[in-house]
Amino acid sequence: MYKRKDSPKVNDYVICTVKNISDVDVKVSLDEYENFNGIIPIDELSNKRITNPRILVREGKKIVCLVLDVDEQNRLVTLSLKRVDKNKQKAKIFEYKREMVAYNILKIMSEKENIDMNKLEKDIIFKIVPENKLYNVFLETYINGKSVLDKYKISKKYSELLYKYIIDYLNPPKYEFTYIMQAYCLDGDGIYKIKEFLKKIKDLNIMIKYLGSPTYMLKYVTTSPSDLQKKEKEMLELIDKEAKNYNIVYEINKYERD
Repeated sequence: MYKRKDSPKVNDYVICTVKNISDVDVKVSLDEYENFNGIIPIDELSNKRITNPRILVREGKKIVCLVLDVDEQNRLVTLSLKRVDKNKQKAKIFEYKREMVAYNILKIMSEKENIDMNKLEKDIIFKIVPENKLYNVFLETYINGKSVLDKYKISKKYSELLYKYIIDYLNPPKYEFTYIMQAYCLDGDGIYKIKEFLKKIKDLNIMIKYLGSPTYMLKYVTTSPSDLQKKEKEMLELIDKEAKNYNIVYEINKYERD
């Protein structure tokens, strides 16, 4: 995994490896930062009184800590284990694993294209980090194309090559919703109105499958949970608005898999 050359900030969550345990503190190294160490005072290990720190930690164990203070000159941080929020701890672990996925794509590219990994770190990773997360940029590139990489001034040679490896190896999780809709229009030109109504739904990039009159399946797939929620809201609002415009009676229900 690449090592960041900058410094963590107060209230950041960091991944640490336990190096040494004493009666007064626990010494750790910061996995994400180059030559950065940390100290967890004994009273920051737990809200309970601890007589033996090894009940909570052991040498070599990876833990998530909260940054309390930063000494940039000596590349040393004071940390807390007891103040770690469980939800933020899970989020940090999830984020770290995603960064590993992105980093491993670069390792594959390095091996297959015979490019030194140190060069890829200099010409790709450190142009993205710390401005953004590596995985976030790779995911945006997967969705919107290699032009995303231009924002980080990555050379054309590497951006085209990297885009190929992102498409081949990223495999982001997919999120989707499915609705079953019945739609009627008793007007003389009802068939035309239904056709136009469905076209407006399809224009939102919603997949429509005809299940037999008057039933339709509406489906949307994305790599972004926030996009999924936004699109679902947008679709339902459009259906309600356009059904009134076209004098269409409809019933729609979300399809939940067992």
